[in-house]
Amino acid sequence: MGRCVLLSLLLPWLMGVGSSAFAKPEPQLNARQTILEANRHLIADGWRPAPEKKPTQEERRWASVALESLSACSGTGVGFCRFDYRRDLQRLSVVTVPSKPGRPSVGRVERWW
Repeated sequence: MGRCVLLSLLLPWLMGVGSSAFAKPEPQLNARQTILEANRHLIADGWRPAPEKKPTQEERRWASVALESLSACSGTGVGFCRFDYRRDLQRLSVVTVPSKPGRPSVGRVERWW
């Protein structure tokens, strides 16, 4: 009985320690950093390129980077590009906007999920 009481008192503390000890840090991303900077941080944090689809040559030209994580770019309007990553069972998508709108240029991070 005494062990059960002790375990019930320690269990919430152990759960908190265990979850923070094994939790993966959030991606080191900042809005407006270049995708090259973001990619460098993500790779260092254990994220790996995992594009959802293969980009076309035109999309690669719009992105202006040779990153394996590139999934797609829209060549019209704002010119968003999407880069996809995976770490264990987690997935991460990073959307950029061109640094020179309307022209192929290295993108800057706009948002991620």
